[in-house]
Amino acid sequence: MRRSRSAASERRTERSGTTIASVVITLAGLLAASPDALADLRLPPRPRGDPPMRIVRVMSSDPVCAPNCPEWISAEGQIMPGTAAAFRKAILDLGGRRLPVLISSHGGSLGAALQMGELIRERRLAVAVARTLIADCPRRTPVCPPPRGEAITGGAVCASACPLILAAGVERLVGPVPMVGVHQITEVLKEREGLAHLTTIRKIYEPDFADAVVQAYLASMGVGDPVMTLLRKTPASSIRWLGLPEMAASRLATQSLDAAAPVLASGANGLNGHAFDGAAARTGVLTAKGGATIGQPDSSPTLAAEATLTYRRGGGAVEVAVAVRDGGATATGWTLVGSGGERLPIEAGGAGQAGTVIPRERFCALARDGKLVAAPEVAGSVAAPQGPVRIELAAMEGVVALLAEACP
Repeated sequence: MRRSRSAASERRTERSGTTIASVVITLAGLLAASPDALADLRLPPRPRGDPPMRIVRVMSSDPVCAPNCPEWISAEGQIMPGTAAAFRKAILDLGGRRLPVLISSHGGSLGAALQMGELIRERRLAVAVARTLIADCPRRTPVCPPPRGEAITGGAVCASACPLILAAGVERLVGPVPMVGVHQITEVLKEREGLAHLTTIRKIYEPDFADAVVQAYLASMGVGDPVMTLLRKTPASSIRWLGLPEMAASRLATQSLDAAAPVLASGANGLNGHAFDGAAARTGVLTAKGGATIGQPDSSPTLAAEATLTYRRGGGAVEVAVAVRDGGATATGWTLVGSGGERLPIEAGGAGQAGTVIPRERFCALARDGKLVAAPEVAGSVAAPQGPVRIELAAMEGVVALLAEACP
C-alpha cells in the first residue's frame, strides 16, 4: 500500500528519509548431514554472543618450520559494518606482501563482505575456509600480541555473507567436509516515526537491488550456478549447505584444502591445496620460461642460458632459476641486480645452475624494467669472465600471465 502524504510528513528518518541502517545476512549453526539431506532445513539459532570478526596476522607455531614459517591472515567471527575497514588496514599493513586469508564466519553485513571481497580480488589473495588456533589469545580477545597459531579445517564454517568473501579469492579452498551455506538476502530497515521518535525495524526479504548486486558480484568473481539459484530459493530462516560437487561446478571452490596441513610449511607461504576427487588437476602454479644470454650486449661470443620463473597463484614469492646450457661455466653463486643497484644473492645449484625464492614485492620491483640481470660468481670472483645473465621478460613464454598474477 502506498503511504499517504499526511502520514509521510509525520515520519522522520535518520537521513531525511528511510535509510538502510545495515544490510545483513544472518545464519548460524554447524550441521553434519549428506548433501541431499541438507536442502531446505531450518537453521538453528546463531550461538549467543557470536563475537565481531577478529582479523589477525598469524605466524605458524609449528617448531619445525623455523626460520621460514608461513604466515596468514585469520578472519573469524561475525562480519560487522566496520569489519571491512579493519580488514583493509590489516592488508595495507602487509606493505605489499600477499598472505592467504583463512576465514570462518556465520555471516553478517552484506556491504562489508562485498568490500572485503573486492579488496581480496584487487590484491590477488587466496582464501580458504579454515580456523586458526592462536596460542595465548582466547577467541573473544579483540587484540592479540604477535600471535603464533595453527590452521585447522575442523569446525570452520562459511555461511550467509561469508561465501561472498570466499568467492573473491584467486584460489578458493575448502576442507574435505566443508560447511559453506547460502540463503536469501535480508535487508534490515530502521525508521523513526512521529513526535516520540519511536524506532521501528522492518525486514525485507530478497530485495531486488541487493539481489542484482550480489548476482553481478558473483559473476565478476567467476562464480556461476547453482550458487545464486540456491541462494534465491532458500528462505532466510533456512540454510542450504553446499556439497563439494556444487562448489566445484560453480567454482565457488577451486581446490580441496589439505586437512592435515592446510598451510604450506615452506616456499611461497601458500595454501596446501589439491584437485577435488575425480576432477582434473588444476594447477595453481604459473610458470614462465625463456632463453637468456650471458655476456655483455656488445661482446661476442655469448653463452646461452635458460631462465624459469615460477609463481603460485595467490602466493607471496616467485622462484627464479637460471641454468647455463653450454660453455661449462661453474657458478659458485649468483646475484640478481636491480636497476637501482640492489643486489640479491641467490644460491648455486651445481655447475652453471642457480635458483632462489624471492619475496613477490621484491621480484616485482626488480622486474619493472622488463628484464632481470643476474651476475654470477665464477671461481670466487664477482666479476665473472662471461659477464652477467640477461633475462628479457617479454621474450619468455607464459610471462604475461605470471606477471598479471604476481605484479598486477
